[in-house]
Amino acid sequence: MERENENNSLIIAVASSMDRARQLTSFVEKSGYAARPSRDLADALDENPALVIIDPVGWESTCRAILEDVERRACPPPAVFFAGGGESALFEAGPALGLITEKESLKETKEKVRIALAGRKYFTTAWPRLPSSFKDYDIVRVEKILTLHTGVSVRIDRLESLRREFFLRGVANLTDSPQELESILGSPSGATDLAILTSRVVAGETYFWRYSGQMQSLKGVLRRRYEENPGEPLKIWCAGCSTGEEVYSAVLAAFEELGEDINLIVWGTDINTAALARAKEACYAERSVRNLPERFLENWFKKENHCWQVAPELLERVRFEKLNLCSPAAREWAFIHGPFDAVFCRNVIIYLDPANSSEVNKLCLDSIGEGGGYFLGSSEMLVPIPDNVDVVHEAGAFFYHKGKQIEPPAAAEELAVCRSNGEELENLYRNGIRALGREDFAEAERAFKAIIELSPDDSRGNTGIAILLTNQGREVEATQKLQKALAVEGPIAEAFFLQGLLDERAGRDNEALGMYGSAINRDPNFFMAHVNRAWILKRRGRMGAFRKEMQSALEVLRRMPGGASWTTGGLGSEAILKMVADALGDDAADR
Repeated sequence: MERENENNSLIIAVASSMDRARQLTSFVEKSGYAARPSRDLADALDENPALVIIDPVGWESTCRAILEDVERRACPPPAVFFAGGGESALFEAGPALGLITEKESLKETKEKVRIALAGRKYFTTAWPRLPSSFKDYDIVRVEKILTLHTGVSVRIDRLESLRREFFLRGVANLTDSPQELESILGSPSGATDLAILTSRVVAGETYFWRYSGQMQSLKGVLRRRYEENPGEPLKIWCAGCSTGEEVYSAVLAAFEELGEDINLIVWGTDINTAALARAKEACYAERSVRNLPERFLENWFKKENHCWQVAPELLERVRFEKLNLCSPAAREWAFIHGPFDAVFCRNVIIYLDPANSSEVNKLCLDSIGEGGGYFLGSSEMLVPIPDNVDVVHEAGAFFYHKGKQIEPPAAAEELAVCRSNGEELENLYRNGIRALGREDFAEAERAFKAIIELSPDDSRGNTGIAILLTNQGREVEATQKLQKALAVEGPIAEAFFLQGLLDERAGRDNEALGMYGSAINRDPNFFMAHVNRAWILKRRGRMGAFRKEMQSALEVLRRMPGGASWTTGGLGSEAILKMVADALGDDAADR
């Protein structure tokens, strides 16, 4: 059990070296407060100080421990100031009230310390009631703040993360008032807090050379563009670049393919000022370079203290700017700096609402020159695919190739293209599914290929082939077919469901939840999508959400029972109904 310290003004200065810790201690004492040095953050926290002043440089991730398991603490963590590291340290580590710099006056430092100690003293009295202070309606309001300021729409599977991170922002700011915290987040002074909250909720970890296949595909795109337009500068845009690893990876890919003398510029934009500050510093922890091939580390990075510093030759080729992709200014920015030979917009679209995601996709595509490439995340896609864009599978990765703008066909030609009969296509699809049930794979393949021949833009043909390939264990090929099925306008629910199955098998539960959710949006009666979502949620310990999904499946099954199908693994509706009812019963018993 943690002990309350009788001295509510205990201050500890912590740094990775004792010399630096003593230097900070001396600085604090000059402002009139007593402090003690330490080079061990864990030991310092065990003493339950009122205030910790930390030089976080080189061990920002360690500083996150201040906010770990706070819900289980008998008393709150200390107030925290960082001395060094700038805005990027605040963003990376997260728990600090702000910065103390040795360039500021002693009067300024004294006032900061006084306010922090007073705030922490009050916060200690509020601590027991803090968890219950953050209600559901507070989470709804903060979600609206995120959408208003960033364009981000928090996915349903990330709402619990939003709840926790909002609570932790309250802890870091020593406030037990959600309303006060909302005011902070919506103001200019809360920019770093908003950036931290957004990044923790919507962005996973990023690191160098994370998507090796796409970097290999980028080499091919740049090679072709270089040969088609000799002498022209190559330009790449990483939209939503976070802390910059993708930007520098793109430079490395270009250098390896075309040499270091290539005329190249890579732009990185992000809405997050603190993340951009880290990108500009270009100094990365070991975990960020863990996937980077050794040849790049040896040639383009230098180990300095606790981090890897990017070589000046790479820094010369990059530019970082703050940009909100959902703002009107984004199109003007892209017009000024484009056209680009390649645009990366990975893991951005999935966090936007449909209207914003459509606008951002259009913005990025419009900024790409003819022959350029558009790279999205593994669970993102263009819907629908424009006539002048092709899906390309190269070097084990997918991307979109932009060609010449195709003129729409004349009315008579359009009627000829659309001559296929909708009822005939549906019959072919159902015949193919029934043939799969009989394990008559040849007949199933004939039916699905007939759909593709009659109407290439109908998602049922490629979805059927994908189901067939999945049954045969050819999941990579199945994914390729699903990319085509999901890229057309109005894909069927089964396409989303199957992609969800493949994502779940690959351990990509977040993507699977999204795909199952899309299947339900297309067909509210798709009970197996509810069932599969429920099992993922249960694995994560989200029992309330688990029960809700299972109850939805149960209601659909009782309302419109159906026979066995490929989505049920061959089980009939009665067996599925019993499974769902048993799952709900077991959960009720556990409670």
